[in-house]
Amino acid sequence: MQINSSKDYVVRIHLKTSCSDRARLIHFCLGNPRQQYLAIGWSFLSSGDGDYQSYFDAVCRYQKDHGHKKNPTHTIFAQAQENDLFWTRDLSGCYWICRAQGPARSFLDQELDIGAVLPVEAHQYGLEVPGQIKAAFNHPRGSTAQRIRDKVILEWSKAAFNACAGRAIYQVTPTAGSLLDNLPEFELEELVISYIQVQYNYYLLSNSIASHSTTVAIECEFRTRDPRCPGRAVVQVKGGRDRVLTASDYQDFLDGGYRVFLYAPHYNKDRTGDIIYIARQDLMDFYQNYKQILPTSITQWEDLFAPENSI
Repeated sequence: MQINSSKDYVVRIHLKTSCSDRARLIHFCLGNPRQQYLAIGWSFLSSGDGDYQSYFDAVCRYQKDHGHKKNPTHTIFAQAQENDLFWTRDLSGCYWICRAQGPARSFLDQELDIGAVLPVEAHQYGLEVPGQIKAAFNHPRGSTAQRIRDKVILEWSKAAFNACAGRAIYQVTPTAGSLLDNLPEFELEELVISYIQVQYNYYLLSNSIASHSTTVAIECEFRTRDPRCPGRAVVQVKGGRDRVLTASDYQDFLDGGYRVFLYAPHYNKDRTGDIIYIARQDLMDFYQNYKQILPTSITQWEDLFAPENSI
């Protein structure tokens, strides 16, 4: 019988305590397939007796007494249940998908600075995961663990675990609606960028890709490939079903001689000029015609949506 996670999120977690030998820590957690763990630190507050609540209470008291903010990682461990899904990463940059096998418990290893562990079944997935998962790991000020609340990412993670485990542990529920309505933001942006480069003969300036910690109005910048007709362009992408892009927000780029590409479910066309409003049908046609050469990061989502080719 297939199961379903009781949570509406997956968790990304860094295997990183205050120990001096992180390679040994990761080997302890993932290296023995007969028993694998996710581990967190603060070993100086752990009794190692298996009682996570006592450890959690000690951590909370310490944080309060020393004026520290609560660390969400300890709360995530406290709320973990069997079949919850976690993503972690090893020192080679490979991602691992993990299924909780039960609740967290206190565990004492002072050399590795382990104060608590969560027993898991873990499988190495590889280097390529959705952009939203990658971004969660790469956030410069991110905590040790972070919840990712996205239904598409959750269902994709279930399918990823089933594939890695070689058995259908989780029931994967296709998401109602179209590929374009539900494609995660990083992959939708990559699809639109690919469309512009192929259909309009531009190349991407990789150093122009916007940091998602900023509020800039564009995703990236392009240059034309034809030296006889030089030109510049920018693009903004909004996914979902109700987002609106307003042409006048990009007047500064138009005044600067840029062509502006916009993709969104809806447009407020309150300006004239060199603006290309990318139509949903055109983008879906591009996907169907070129999906054999598009990155797997985009095409791997198709089976999660029903009906499959709807726009």
